[in-house]
Amino acid sequence: MPTRWVGIDEAGYGPNLGPLVMTAVAVESPDDRPPDVWNDLAQTVCRAGQHPDRLWVDDSKAIYGAGKGRDRLDATCLALAAAAGNDAAPPATFGGLLAALGAGGLDGAELTPWLDADDLPFPCGASVSACEAACSLRPFEGAPWRIAAVRTVVVGPARFNAGLDRTGSKASVHFEAFTRLLTGAWELAADGAATHVNGDKHGGRHFYYGPLADAFPDAWIDRGVEGPDLSRYVVRGAGRRLEVSFRPRADAADGLVALASVVSKAVREHWMDAFNAYWCARVPGLKPTAGYPVDAARFRKAIEPLCANQGLPPALWWRAK
Repeated sequence: MPTRWVGIDEAGYGPNLGPLVMTAVAVESPDDRPPDVWNDLAQTVCRAGQHPDRLWVDDSKAIYGAGKGRDRLDATCLALAAAAGNDAAPPATFGGLLAALGAGGLDGAELTPWLDADDLPFPCGASVSACEAACSLRPFEGAPWRIAAVRTVVVGPARFNAGLDRTGSKASVHFEAFTRLLTGAWELAADGAATHVNGDKHGGRHFYYGPLADAFPDAWIDRGVEGPDLSRYVVRGAGRRLEVSFRPRADAADGLVALASVVSKAVREHWMDAFNAYWCARVPGLKPTAGYPVDAARFRKAIEPLCANQGLPPALWWRAK
């Protein structure tokens, strides 16, 4: 029986514009040794900035920042999606990427209103050659484990606001997205394989028993250590077992969490590309935004009159928290 390891991470928790994106990367190993992405794949994978001819796997903020590294972000995302798809033809559009990641389509991601075409090319620009090189490298083939699944949840602004109205808490909306991915891991664990889930701490929280109990009302949850360095739980029931661990800065220390961070960031950046392109084409001189507070307020002030004319209330595009 193989052992399964899952890394989960998000991008876009803090902005007022754009989606919250969360991804789970699952691998299966023939033994119980945790996967070590950087050492197991030392010939094809490295940390950000180390080797130009290898795939960069790291906290997405280390790969992409100040307008640099976008091609590296996309290359890692596409190479991982290709490996999870058993080397099926890689997606050629953003909608195709969302489908490959189990994230639904453009409508479900709330992106359709901001498109002037049926879809968007993916990859595009400088990312094309980087993605082609990454996929031809087949960077995950040498691992003693295999990529079993990559799944992404895209919580668009309208759904984010609906979650806020329902729960009253931004943290609860975040945990709902996490629960969707954790439920997927729980379903995989139905085969009896020991399944370990690792993720970043959620906003500094140390105690997760309550939301886990709400997410799995019919399961037994063993509470382990709970503190600033580690919070660990075991969910048991229905012939399956799921170990869930939360650590600070997991996206820098755990290769699977880092991969989840990269995919989430790549998806969010392409979503924001479309949103920015739509409004910059309609408001002369408008500069793109990353969607974070302060600059998001500038962008909102510029587009709000047009939104009002088009019958687009802020609840559809502006996250209340």
